[in-house]
Amino acid sequence: MKKLLLTVIAAMITFSANAETRLVLPPLPLDQYLDSLYLNHSMGFRVGTPTTQQNVTIDTKELYIRREYSQYSVGLLIPSLEIGVAQLNANDLHGYNYSFGPSVSIPLAGFGSKLQLVASGKVHWLTRHDFGRKRYGGPVQWTYAFGGKYQMQGNTYVEYMWSHMSNGDRYEYNPALETHNFTIGVNF
Repeated sequence: MKKLLLTVIAAMITFSANAETRLVLPPLPLDQYLDSLYLNHSMGFRVGTPTTQQNVTIDTKELYIRREYSQYSVGLLIPSLEIGVAQLNANDLHGYNYSFGPSVSIPLAGFGSKLQLVASGKVHWLTRHDFGRKRYGGPVQWTYAFGGKYQMQGNTYVEYMWSHMSNGDRYEYNPALETHNFTIGVNF
């Protein structure tokens, strides 16, 4: 086994010593080249506030990671998966929200467009679903969301999404929560 390993290492060293090595620079200036790279992962911080007056003060904060699968695009429709961790706050009570689900984006002016329409649907697990005067019925919730995304300088983007969270009448209580969500994120 040791002899085989030494033979493989010797062959690799011989191959690399004989290989022609030279640096090939992109035809663009480096900053333009880096801006043109397709980055299919993104991480964002999203804050949300209810669209209507609630009987308690509610807000959400979410950190998520999204992975685009452009190789499975249908026309301009780009599918992706999103996983997130959020904090749901109602008055002075806090609970965590773990979520996972598909999302899609549609560049408005073709691939490479700075402006995109986005939509998602996720399943959520709430660590706390009873906030006293505000109850969500149970731990399993579903959301769907629609909005827009604008790619700013380099790999930074901002996003707005309207979101609807509900348990789909799975429990005795089903008070839907609709929120305006604002995001700042980076592609990597």
